[in-house]
Amino acid sequence: MRYLQVSKLTLANAGYSVPAQANTFFPKNSPRDHIHLGVPTSYMDGDRQKFAEDGNVFVTYVSFKRDDAFWFRLAHNDADGYFSFPSGHSPDELPESWVTALRATGVVRGL
Repeated sequence: MRYLQVSKLTLANAGYSVPAQANTFFPKNSPRDHIHLGVPTSYMDGDRQKFAEDGNVFVTYVSFKRDDAFWFRLAHNDADGYFSFPSGHSPDELPESWVTALRATGVVRGL
């Protein structure tokens, strides 16, 4: 399994919340509607623990919340670490600011 790294500075510059307890959100002050990223500093790959470079985090999931409820989650490719939109969903459904914030991470295909 592979997860890609993104710098905390990149997340901050794109308007994500400060990573805390392996999570970050965009927009950072919108509890009802937001992008939710899983951003740990390490993860287990089989029996090996992998650590992010200093100042970086791994992106382990990308999900969306709308009207204070889970909406959908991006699909993860275990071989290359990138995320993509699942069948039935596309970037066209998202506010442009969300697409820009996702694009900034560099981990989502099709943007």
